[in-house]
Amino acid sequence: MQMLCNQCVLHSHMSNPLHRIDIPPYQMWSNSYFQCTSLKQIGLRMQLGHNPGEICYNPHPSTGDDFVVINIHGIHEIVLNFCGCASSQVHYKQLLHACWYPATTSEPHTAATFSLLEHFHLLLFESKVSTYEFYQSLAR
Repeated sequence: MQMLCNQCVLHSHMSNPLHRIDIPPYQMWSNSYFQCTSLKQIGLRMQLGHNPGEICYNPHPSTGDDFVVINIHGIHEIVLNFCGCASSQVHYKQLLHACWYPATTSEPHTAATFSLLEHFHLLLFESKVSTYEFYQSLAR
């Protein structure tokens, strides 16, 4: 098992902001035990409108730094910056470019990944799962 500092964990997850940190190498040491943490808690900021790792010189943070992304692996709270550069797209188009479908087109606070929507579509037709049941399976 390899122990990593917060900066190394952030660097290794720059292009995968929805990974869960639930195995010991990515849990935080709390003097006597490992405790679960999230990428948001250790400082990961997702920047849209640029390639992963590129700096945006005019970032626009999502409202309250609480952006919710629903993925096949669960529901994730992340810190998200939209690009505010002169050539940037509107917020919902930046989300669509990242393959995240926004819940609204005006000031989005929530998005679902395209892979989640495809998975739900398949389950809906093949197994007749309800939206409520599907959501409850993600929230666990």
